[in-house]
Amino acid sequence: MTDVLISEADENCLIRFKSADETFSLRVEGAWWVIDEVDDRGHRYDETARFSTFELAEKYLIWTWGSVARSVLRADRLGLRLNSRGMAPGIIVVSTDREYVVELHAATGAAVLPLSRATIASHWMTLSIDDIEQMLAAGIG
Repeated sequence: MTDVLISEADENCLIRFKSADETFSLRVEGAWWVIDEVDDRGHRYDETARFSTFELAEKYLIWTWGSVARSVLRADRLGLRLNSRGMAPGIIVVSTDREYVVELHAATGAAVLPLSRATIASHWMTLSIDDIEQMLAAGIG
C-alpha cells in the first residue's frame, strides 16, 4: 500500500483514508454514517455502505482498510473464509429498494451493504474492534 494519507474533515466528509490503492471517506447523512469509495482507477462510488452507529462504520473501515493492506502484502484473504461460512447466526437480513443491497441487523446496530459484502460483514459486526484488528494482523510479519 503506497501513498497512505489520513485527512480530516472537508466539505465532503468527516475523515478520509487514502492510498494509491483505494480511498474511503466517512460522512454523516441524517442518522446514518455513510462510506463513499474511490478505487485505484479513480472511479468514485457513493454510499457503498451505511451504518446506524459510528462503531459499525469504524469496524467497516478497519476491516476494509486492513483487507486492502493484506491484499497488497499477499496475505491470506480472510473474506473468502468468512464468505464460505454463509451469513453469521443471529444476523437479520432485510431487503432494500436497491437491487443487490441488503440491510443487516445485529445487537450492535444496522448496516446497509451490497450483498457481495454483507455476508462477510455479518461476521465482524458483533466482534470487538480489538478482535477485528487481531484477525487482520494474523499471519502478517
